[in-house]
Amino acid sequence: MKDKKCNELQLARIVPYVRWRERMGTDLAKAHSSPNDRAVRFEPRDVPPLLPFWLACLIGGFVALILICIAIGFPLADRQQYRGPLQALPPAPRLEVAPVSQRERYDAAKQKELRTAQLPIDAAIEATAKQGWGPPK
Repeated sequence: MKDKKCNELQLARIVPYVRWRERMGTDLAKAHSSPNDRAVRFEPRDVPPLLPFWLACLIGGFVALILICIAIGFPLADRQQYRGPLQALPPAPRLEVAPVSQRERYDAAKQKELRTAQLPIDAAIEATAKQGWGPPK
């Protein structure tokens, strides 16, 4: 009894596989049959032979049309206008030779400007505080 059940379970597992093999066998037999026995089945060419050529021509024509439109619409866009001589660069080396002393001279010049201004800084601060920020009243 137990052997019979085991055989039935094994058979239940094998039957779908056998059926699949039988179907595959018939499909394979059809595939390897002579050409006269089956209908001709093939895919047509995906791309016609001149399609890439015509697409390339279309893209090239579009680019040329855009360039012509730019040249006509913006006549100054395709030539450089003379804007006078360029400023000459200072002689080489263009690095600061003594950066600390140059900074000290710069700071001294700015302090002198602040001290000799028409309105001292403290008075300017007070005037701004009274008036408020913005244009003069």
